[in-house]
This record gives sequence, C-alpha cells and structure tokens, in this order.
Amino acid sequence: MRKEEIENTVFENAAADEAAESAEKKSKKEKKPKKEKEKKEKLKKEKVKKEKPVKEKKEKVPKTEEQKAEIKRTVKAFLLAAVAVAAVIYVVVFYNKTVKARESGVQKKEETVELSDITLSSKSVITPYVTTDIQGIAYTVNTAKEVKFFEFNGTEYVETPESGSINVKVPLSSQHIPVDIHFIRRDASVTGFGLFTASQGDDVYIYDFMLCKITNLPKGYEKEGKCLLLATTKVTAAYALNPVWEEAYVLDLSSGDTTRFLSEGNRMLDKNGAVRSDFCLVTDSAVGSETGKIPFFSGRAYEVSEENMKLDIYVKSGSSETSAVKDVADVYAKPTSDGGFIYIRKTEGGFNTEHFLNGKSTVVQEFFSNYGEQYVRSGDWLLSKEDGRLYSTYDTTVLDLPNFKMNPNEIAVSPDGRYIVMAGTGANVLDYRIYIYNIESGKCGVFTDPDYSVHSNLFFPSAQTVCFFTQDANGFNEKVIDISKVV
Repeated sequence: MRKEEIENTVFENAAADEAAESAEKKSKKEKKPKKEKEKKEKLKKEKVKKEKPVKEKKEKVPKTEEQKAEIKRTVKAFLLAAVAVAAVIYVVVFYNKTVKARESGVQKKEETVELSDITLSSKSVITPYVTTDIQGIAYTVNTAKEVKFFEFNGTEYVETPESGSINVKVPLSSQHIPVDIHFIRRDASVTGFGLFTASQGDDVYIYDFMLCKITNLPKGYEKEGKCLLLATTKVTAAYALNPVWEEAYVLDLSSGDTTRFLSEGNRMLDKNGAVRSDFCLVTDSAVGSETGKIPFFSGRAYEVSEENMKLDIYVKSGSSETSAVKDVADVYAKPTSDGGFIYIRKTEGGFNTEHFLNGKSTVVQEFFSNYGEQYVRSGDWLLSKEDGRLYSTYDTTVLDLPNFKMNPNEIAVSPDGRYIVMAGTGANVLDYRIYIYNIESGKCGVFTDPDYSVHSNLFFPSAQTVCFFTQDANGFNEKVIDISKVV
C-alpha cells in the first residue's frame, strides 16, 4: 500500500473515533440534566411533606372531682326534665282517651262487675223453672208427676193456681199412655203440661217416659173446645226450653179424646218395636206459624240411624203434607210471614241459611265454617265463637259484640230484640260470667258470678229481666237479674 493511502485510512479512523466519542459525550450530557431534574422534583416533594403541619395529640387532662360532680348534676337534671315531660304527655293522652271512651261508651279495658249488683232474687228450688207459651208464666214438674205454675211479679216467680187438669190416654205404638195434664189460662191462651214415668201397675211396656204439652191450635186450624197436644219420649226434654216434639194430636179438652194432627201413614217400627220417633218432628216455633203452613221434620225417607240421623222438611197445609227440603242440618224451621220458612243446610265448605218459598230455596247467608262447632245457634241467631259476631238466621243482620271474651254455653235474646245475654266461662272454667249487650246503645256489661256451676235455661221473664238456674249437690238455684242497668 502506498504511504498516502495509509495516512488517509489512519486519519479516517481517527475521525470516526472522535465522532463516536463526541456523540457519547453528548448523550451523557442530555441524560444528566433529566436525572437531575427528576432528583430535584423528588427532593421538593419530600420537603413539602416534611413541612406539612402535623396535628399534635392533646394530652388528656384528668377532670377534678368537682367537675365530675357538675357533669352528674347536669345529666340528672336533663333526665328528670325528660321524665317530667313524658309524664305530662302521658297524662294528657290518657285523659283524652278516657273522656272519649266515656263519651262513646267504648271501654278499651275489660271491666267486670259482681253479678250480685244486678241480682233481683235468688232462691233454691226442687226443680228448675221452664217457660210456657204465656209470657211471664213458668212451670215446674217433678218425678212425682206434680205440675206447678209460677207467675213473674217483676223480681221473682211466685206460685199461681192452675185453671184445671185433664187425664189423657195418649195413643202411641198401639198403647195408651196415661198422662195427667195440668193447665192454666190467660185470656184466650191456654198452656199445660203433664208427665208419664213408668211405675208398677201401668199397662205400658215400651215407654218409660213421656212429657206432654198442650197449647192453642195453630192459626187456621182452630176448633172450639180443642187444643194442640204435643208429646216426646226423650228424657232430655224434661227441663228443655225448646224441646223437639215427636207427636202432635188434636185434644178435646172436655172429653180427653185425641186425633192425629200430623199423619203417620206408612210409619215403620224401630228395633224396639216402637213406631219411629223421627217420623213427624215439630217445634214450638213451627206450630206458631201465622199462615197455616207448618214445617215439620221427618227421617221417613232414610234408614234408622242414631249416629247420623238424616231429616227432611215437610209442610202441612190444611189436610195435605208435602215434601219441601231434603237433608237439612238442624231441627230448625222458622216460619215467615210470606208462607215460607227459614232453615239451615250444610254445604261442601260450611253451611247456609236459606229461605224456602213456593217450592224454591234462596240463600240468605253463606258461612264457611262447620255448623255446630265454630258456629252455634240459639233461637234465630248464630254465634261465631271465633270472633263473637252474631248473625241473624232470617236476614243479613250481623252484630259485632264488643268486649266479647268468653266461651258461651247459653244465649238468649229479649222479646223486644233489644238485649242479648250470654252465660259462659272466661279465661278458665272457674271464671263464670254473664255478658249483656244492649243492641240499641251499643254498650255491654260483663258480670262475674262466684257460682262456678253451669248456668242453664237462660230466658226472659220480661223484656228487662233474665232468669237462669245453676245446679249443685243440694239441688237447683234460680236467679233473676236486672239487665236494664246496661243502658
């Protein structure tokens, strides 16, 4: 190689090395300011952070005993003031509620009064009083077949003389059952009772008991010198206020002769050889019909069954007797002024009260609970034992009984429809009470009775008095109470 070429190559390499070195120095100079900038910013942040004020924890200074006592006095005064304000508010609210309760007659809290406060009379009797068809007249009958009548004088029953008696041979199951019937008259009304019990010498082999009653013949069937004779062979009817009568006859009061009032054609015998007792059942309410159409009950279409006795309703109109309603729920038929009657029918989900007229039935009210369990009937009223509501059987009337907290076993409604009275127990079986509700005013009264025995035969001697009896080892005790105080 020539010397000149070698020198050029050396100079070119040196220039290249110098250029590379210069580029590297430049790069370092550019990086250095960037790093220094980042370092300065970091130092600046740390300086700001250090200079940020820090809250100093205050040192807790213990309170002196005097300061503590002052705090306690302040808190106590505040609490006393709060209690005083609350007391004033309570008094005002209580006063307003009391005034409103007095003005409206509604009592929020149950209040009871001793029954003695409204008791007019109380006395022991050999047999209990039983009502008759004449208002204010009751009777008693004992196992010696003695019948006595009593008249109400406003506070108690006093014995009153009978009008007469008659011996009747009641024809039944090819036998003639002897009964001495004692009766009493008031104006155009007559009522009487007699009892047969088996005794030595009686020529009666099938029956050992029969209770008989005489009363006026129903409207449209009246005959001079004659009355209606009703009879039952059920011992349980002895002291019942509303018995179901098995037999009905027309009785001649002068001769004692009888003819059938309800026919017994094709009447079958039961297992004891007696005619079926469910062939023509009738109630006092039914024979009181004002239209001449008398509903009665019969199981003639069914097999004899004491466990599940089925009954249909028939209607007597003049000399004819026709089938009206099949398989009813109760021996209850209330005649209506249009010639029909109200009855009770069981349904798949409960039962209905229904009105039968001219061959057709219409629903009065529907109930969706079991009849005889959740709902119990007394006369023409149905009581819901769950909520204390009282339902009329013949229309849509519903009464909400206030302060109703009891399990009633007796219910009665006054003749004028103003009062409802119940007898039963409260929270326990020893908490016996009488509940009185004034329908017109909406007020009620609860009266406790220290006599814990069952109260039976609740009835009205007058529109403002109630009579009932209790029974113990010594006999019967009759009480008369004044319900007019619940106004």
